[in-house]
Amino acid sequence: MSVVSISQDDILQIANTFPATQQILAQLGSLLRDPDAGLNEVTVLIKRDVALAARLIRIANSAAMAQDGGVASVEDAVSLIGFQEVYRLVGFAVLDQVSDGGLWSYEITGKRFHENSLFTALLMEELAPGANEDPRYCYTIGLLRSIGKVALNRLVKDAPRGEILRLGEEEHLGEWEQSVFGMTNPEASAIILKAWKFPQEIATAIEGHYTPEGRNVPLTDLLNLAAGMAEVLGHGLGGEWSYWLDRDELFRKLGLEPKSANRIIDKALDSFNRLIRTAI
Repeated sequence: MSVVSISQDDILQIANTFPATQQILAQLGSLLRDPDAGLNEVTVLIKRDVALAARLIRIANSAAMAQDGGVASVEDAVSLIGFQEVYRLVGFAVLDQVSDGGLWSYEITGKRFHENSLFTALLMEELAPGANEDPRYCYTIGLLRSIGKVALNRLVKDAPRGEILRLGEEEHLGEWEQSVFGMTNPEASAIILKAWKFPQEIATAIEGHYTPEGRNVPLTDLLNLAAGMAEVLGHGLGGEWSYWLDRDELFRKLGLEPKSANRIIDKALDSFNRLIRTAI
């Protein structure tokens, strides 16, 4: 029996308590896919979040991007950093705002959640071109794939910890979530992302990524691949190990060369280390 009987309305109520930065991420992604969008549209959107705007200016002035005279405006910061890096950094800010310092019911620290989400997103971004997918779509999918965990964790935050069943080492995460919440985290993620007006393809990819077989949805396969690679590279999350399919088989299914895996991993790691270094 579930400790908490969680409904779609419960998930939506929690989703409405999250900061607005994730909505900026969704709108920024749409802007950056528009070939007619320019600097003005991007900066107007970023300025809606004062903390985010200040953070981008600070990053532009950091030692990693030092410029003579410094950077004082969002316009200058975006011009210096570049649209693609701005999109990544907005995603980084979303993770900071929702990670809650850790997901106690899942026994996941804030650092582990943050690093898994970011690394999966960057792997998705690097895998995307070879699979003929949009890199920003793929980055967003990887970044937000576990947002449902955050919502489910918040819904039991007041439950006595002794009443929450612990996830067993050999237990499938979905089975544990059904017993505790009555809902899995990919289901919760899909509900949230639809409510936030993210494209349907993003919600669909996340909802099915634990069980991609037979779905014939390339983005779902790609997310299973990226999350599995993150696990192998030491950035996995508890209870998910059994969901990841064979890497080489997924590479071939998606039209990717298995021998390109090391190059993709190296590029994702470079981006990961740079973002961790510059965005903190």
